[in-house]
Amino acid sequence: MIEDYNLTLLSGGYYSCDPSWNKKATGIDQCYKVYFPVSGMAVLEMDTGKFDIEPGKIYFISGFRLLRQICDSRMDVYWLHFIPESLYLRYLLDQLPPICTWARKKSGWSMRSYEEICQIFEYPNNEENRPRIDSSPVAECRIQGLLLSLVSRLLEKLDKTAVQSFHPEYYHIKPALNFINSNYTANPSLNEIAGKVGMAPNYFHRKFKELFGVTPFNYMLAQRLNKARHLLASSTLSIKEVAETVGYDNPLYFTRVFSSQMHMTPSEYRAANMWSTKNRGRNKSKVPEKNR
Repeated sequence: MIEDYNLTLLSGGYYSCDPSWNKKATGIDQCYKVYFPVSGMAVLEMDTGKFDIEPGKIYFISGFRLLRQICDSRMDVYWLHFIPESLYLRYLLDQLPPICTWARKKSGWSMRSYEEICQIFEYPNNEENRPRIDSSPVAECRIQGLLLSLVSRLLEKLDKTAVQSFHPEYYHIKPALNFINSNYTANPSLNEIAGKVGMAPNYFHRKFKELFGVTPFNYMLAQRLNKARHLLASSTLSIKEVAETVGYDNPLYFTRVFSSQMHMTPSEYRAANMWSTKNRGRNKSKVPEKNR
């Protein structure tokens, strides 16, 4: 079903990485990433080994499998963070290697995608050190289209047998997932959720965790925080308004929960991710022109 392939863009922008970028993975990395390196190099340590990130390629990265990021000198990179809205698509993406790549110049799709991202995150009016916020939905729609195209190419790599074996159990439990996705801000009880598929609460809890590797409660928490991350990065809503939108009446409690999971406050996350173009002005000459 088409709704199983919806995506949420969390944040994106341009960044000049240096050794201050180095860190172990935290809650903020619990998403999928797309990197478009411009210059320099970095290393990502994944659960299967280390990978060089360098210009000339487009990278799809599972942040869920990231252990550490390392930049000894500098890397200039356009980046996107996103999550699938369905656990079905999350399951499919988790069947892939931790990092997938495309050569930028060998594929018309890759080159067009790269140029699109460069254009979206250019500084408006050549102003430096100012976050990019688009008041219209145009830029986000363009990015959504690019991500869906990328995901379709990733799904071509999947083992069809593994996918087919997952289908029956997923669609049995899907009404409960639909209920969670529509009501997670109200924090429904396990009894309510399990009742949507006629299961006993304890059995539903066990089955949910077996299928998706996460408990229903932690899934609802992730949905709340991912929605908050999207709003912090793409809107000018106050922290209090963001908290209320994702179901927290107390903004201080929301900040505490967000900080414990993301290892930064909502305000710090917004400053770092709000359609970020940090340091964009330092390296304008290295951004490829459309016909280069």
